[in-house]
Amino acid sequence: MVLVSLFLQIVLTIFSNSRKFTVAIWIRILIWSAYLSADWVATVSLGTLSQLGDSEGKHDDIDPNHTLMAFWAPFLLLHLGGPGTITAYSLEDNELWLRHLLGLVVQVGVAFYVFLRSWTSRTPLSFLSIPMFVAGIIKYGERTWVLRSASKQHFGDALLPVPDPGPDYAEIVKKKELHNVETGLGLKSSIDDGTKLIFGGKYMNAAYSLFMEQLRHLYADLILSLDDQQKSEGIIRYVSSEEAFKVVEAELSFLYDVLYTKAVVVYSPLGILLRTVSFLSIISTLVAFSFFIERHEFSNVDINITYALLSGAIFLEIYAIVMLILSDWSIVWLCSSQRKYTLLTDWIHRAISSFPSSTSGKRWSRSMAQNNLIDSCLRDKTKFDHEVNSFFDKNKFLERFRYMTWEKVDDMKEPILSSLLEMTNDVRRDRKELLKHRGDYVITKKGILLVANLVGA
Repeated sequence: MVLVSLFLQIVLTIFSNSRKFTVAIWIRILIWSAYLSADWVATVSLGTLSQLGDSEGKHDDIDPNHTLMAFWAPFLLLHLGGPGTITAYSLEDNELWLRHLLGLVVQVGVAFYVFLRSWTSRTPLSFLSIPMFVAGIIKYGERTWVLRSASKQHFGDALLPVPDPGPDYAEIVKKKELHNVETGLGLKSSIDDGTKLIFGGKYMNAAYSLFMEQLRHLYADLILSLDDQQKSEGIIRYVSSEEAFKVVEAELSFLYDVLYTKAVVVYSPLGILLRTVSFLSIISTLVAFSFFIERHEFSNVDINITYALLSGAIFLEIYAIVMLILSDWSIVWLCSSQRKYTLLTDWIHRAISSFPSSTSGKRWSRSMAQNNLIDSCLRDKTKFDHEVNSFFDKNKFLERFRYMTWEKVDDMKEPILSSLLEMTNDVRRDRKELLKHRGDYVITKKGILLVANLVGA
């Protein structure tokens, strides 16, 4: 079962990020199944390892193969920590971080129990488990911390400002003098100027700034200031529809990473340190296992399984490092530090430029679901179709997929932006009017409300 657990981790690592830009139902079923099965398989495997040697006699007469199998316990902690590309399948999973914290304590305890039961000084295998335990605890701890950070309460609490004793009027005047640089045309220039030197970074500065200062706060139901509103309006007013939607795509991509992946930890100095320690621990274990373990003492099958676990762990770490380098977060770092670390940023820039699809590719499917009411009403009346329709009618969850199609919406960008500009021009002096009457603006603008009033009169 440990190989099944490794397989599920590989599937999640490779395919989980694709659900951002893929609407294929088989991808979602694959990711959903792997996500739900991965923890269960790893937990059952760890429980099975804890039963090793129950029928054996004394502690000194431990079967060498049982010692090798006990060496697999830290790998299951790695698998329980999950890949960096997915920590939650839905937002509700983030609210269960306390359950994962309890699981961390219990599963680490079980793994230590397996480790202590198989401890023997006659083979260096017991000592090789120590660095793997370090890597496994790091991975599992990262997942628990990320789930806690993405939960609704802690996400909002982390954005609350430090209590302010009062306004600093000198600072307010200074900010007002720099207002034109920070908003409107200032953001437009940040899109058009210096970041062109960084591949894929043309829109990243503006998108990351809006994500950090506004989108996170909106998601946490916090109130934006007037300056924040003017900053957003600056992007809408001074860029094309294609540019505006690219910025929005990047913003939503950042939000997805924060809510559903390990981005909070991985893309931080502490996360890079932990990733380095974890990677070096796995590499050192593989090297030591290859040189210091006598293969003839163990079963060939168990030896091959161990090498598969080590190779799989290294593959997952290397894949995570590559994804880290090719991510939007790296583009933001390059844009912000291109003047400080010239040699390093140039090297990373070349690495990213060799994989243009990773940064210039789609960040969402650019399509929206549509439910066809006509097809639903005009379905065939044959006996077979009647039975099928009766089945779907009883299963509302499946029924919505039967008549669902996905349509491209690229041609809607220009009309949407034009409507936004029109509305902001009409209610520029009183933005609250736009929010008070949802839908009334269109009805009033097209004269429908006036006709309805005349007919009613």
